[in-house]
Amino acid sequence: MGIKKNITAFLVIGILGTLFHFVYEWTNENYIIGLFLPVSESVWEHLKLIFYPTLIYSGFEYFTVKNKPDNYIPAVAVSIFCGMFATTALYYIYSGILGFNISFIDISIFFIAVIILLVKRNKILNSEKLNTKNAVITSLILLGITAFLFAVWSYNPPSLGIFTPPVN
Repeated sequence: MGIKKNITAFLVIGILGTLFHFVYEWTNENYIIGLFLPVSESVWEHLKLIFYPTLIYSGFEYFTVKNKPDNYIPAVAVSIFCGMFATTALYYIYSGILGFNISFIDISIFFIAVIILLVKRNKILNSEKLNTKNAVITSLILLGITAFLFAVWSYNPPSLGIFTPPVN
């Protein structure tokens, strides 16, 4: 992916993720919207801000860009999970050290995670890795399971810290 496409991807995913943070509230807590966008300030719910904007951007790109490599879908899936992992790890590391969270750092982590996922995606796209039919099928299954879990756990979260909004 060239620099222009990376900048475009960063801007689209960043803008969508930022807007999506507020849509549930703007729609008067619409139940359907909450299946896809954050319904609370928990870390789990904020992972939707990486997951869905990247899926939207990648889906658009998938259907509009010609000559995609065979590992396009696995590259997207792996990069999404890397971005989600980075978000979770960075949040818990800094908030664990400080003992509290700071909004500016939380927002910065989102954009750092987007950069990480784009770097990982480029590395995979520029390699011969994950270019099998099994990798594509596995990637689609894992993305589907993740979307399902986001929907189910939006309103029925397990009793684990990642699902609990932070206390300031």
